[in-house]
Amino acid sequence: MRTNSGFKKTAIRFSASALIAAGGLLLGACGGGGDKLFNENGIDTGSVSSTYKIDTDGLPSLGAALPQKIDNDFEAARFLHRASFGPTEASIARLRDIGYVAWVAEQMQKPATFLLPVTRQHNPPRWGEHVNSWLENATNADDQLRQRVAYALSQFFVVSDQGGLGGEQAALSNYYDILVANSFGNFRELMELVTLSPIMGDYLSMKGNQKPDPENGIRPDENYARELLQLFSIGLVQMAADGSVLLDNNGTPIPTYDQQVIEAFAHVFTGWHFTGVENWNYPKNKDWYTPMEAYQARHDIGEKTLLNGVVLPAGQTAEQDLNDALDNIFNHKNVAPFFAKHLISQLVTSNPSAGFVKRVADTFNDDGTGVRGNMGAVVAATLLDDEAMNGYRQDPEAFGKLREPLVRLVSLWRAFNGNPAHPDFSYGWLKNRLAQAPLQSPSVFNFFSPAFSQSGAIRDMGLKSPEFQIHNESSIIDITSAMLAHSVWNNTESTSERNLAPVDISRLMLMDDDRESLYELLSKLTLGKPLSDNLRTQADYLLDARKNASSEIRAEDLLFLFVSSPEAAVQR
Repeated sequence: MRTNSGFKKTAIRFSASALIAAGGLLLGACGGGGDKLFNENGIDTGSVSSTYKIDTDGLPSLGAALPQKIDNDFEAARFLHRASFGPTEASIARLRDIGYVAWVAEQMQKPATFLLPVTRQHNPPRWGEHVNSWLENATNADDQLRQRVAYALSQFFVVSDQGGLGGEQAALSNYYDILVANSFGNFRELMELVTLSPIMGDYLSMKGNQKPDPENGIRPDENYARELLQLFSIGLVQMAADGSVLLDNNGTPIPTYDQQVIEAFAHVFTGWHFTGVENWNYPKNKDWYTPMEAYQARHDIGEKTLLNGVVLPAGQTAEQDLNDALDNIFNHKNVAPFFAKHLISQLVTSNPSAGFVKRVADTFNDDGTGVRGNMGAVVAATLLDDEAMNGYRQDPEAFGKLREPLVRLVSLWRAFNGNPAHPDFSYGWLKNRLAQAPLQSPSVFNFFSPAFSQSGAIRDMGLKSPEFQIHNESSIIDITSAMLAHSVWNNTESTSERNLAPVDISRLMLMDDDRESLYELLSKLTLGKPLSDNLRTQADYLLDARKNASSEIRAEDLLFLFVSSPEAAVQR
């Protein structure tokens, strides 16, 4: 692993200025990099930056940017829809009790909940077991902020079992745990762990990549080099700190790299394979858990010209070239706004203002203590920004995002005690019905493009709507049907025999004669905002029409009305 680090691996801290006037919160990683994550074979898969502390001396200095008191449950629920997989009554109460900043800090202190141990419970794991296990963690894990950020990272550093990795359930879980472990770590270190993961190496063909051999028709594979630059770090065009595209004198976007740079990075990424591999082309020793090992004889030692004209001298080892090349990418000015835009669009809004992007990018560049790439600071800056908190008031037409189908489902289960851990539950329907499943995107370009804009009013306003790329008339029917059939229906004693993961509607049934309290509970847990007049009218009509039905049927129907409503599909 790294010997010449391009970042500080000692205590990570970020100040009030790095939190865009959010207050005097200081989070510090203890123990010089935190705990370690080891897989079942005792292999270190990366630092777990999960041990943080709150500097309580700083908390009283909070200013007007964040209210010290959260006025109501709806404000708390709105925040939790962004910072977790959805609110519960308990999480709303905790957030209101300690406030936004302390909640973020508390979440960063919680021990990480890893995927591999859950997947390993089934021996051998079933097809798609990492999906089953992911749903259990996303629904029930206490470290919700870490889980939510890891999911956002999985749509940035994309691997997919649709690329031939379907048989490696445990190894896919182990890859996901790298993201879990480093959700609040340093971007540079995470980029290296991802690069050396055998799962990534197999998915984007860096594993087994080797130096040119013209006699045998071998040239370095460009796949990982291209996707690392285009999708995992800097993007195709140069950007200002606020994410705006830089243009040349002819008004044309300035590219970040050309084909020669791609080829140079392809040569950098030669000479890596499974650790202890005995046969380069047909290995029997396949260690999917340990970071890939360098094999110098297969590495191209020639000179290489990278981004911004940086030259790697000839004669370097595979490790030296990799280290220098990743530093070259990490220090490119595009990384901060490129990653900031991704994280904001995943957690908060599809159309952030330039100022919002710049504030988060500035935090990436310097967390307030001179550290670049501190993702704990970047996450906090994203969630605690004034625009994240108040954008729905400041620009109601442009602010917000469509909730991803998978997030909508997990949010429903979290709110009403769904049971994804049912041992007989089969999730084969998930990808087909929701157009999403964890680590199952159709390609390295994820489920949807960040630049996608739905035709009609959204495109006419010049806005982006990434999640709409997997939404159409057919998929909306599939999504709502899936939530109904696999969650809401069949709240009976025979449910456990039906291979379903129903939600618990018992409390809704007990509130059957208190319509206002029922509406308030459903609104804060499923909508994250007060009930609109239109939805209230529909709810009243439904309950009046079902007045002779059982309390169970009325509760099921009302819950389905709320979770399938357009208001529940939109995060504001």
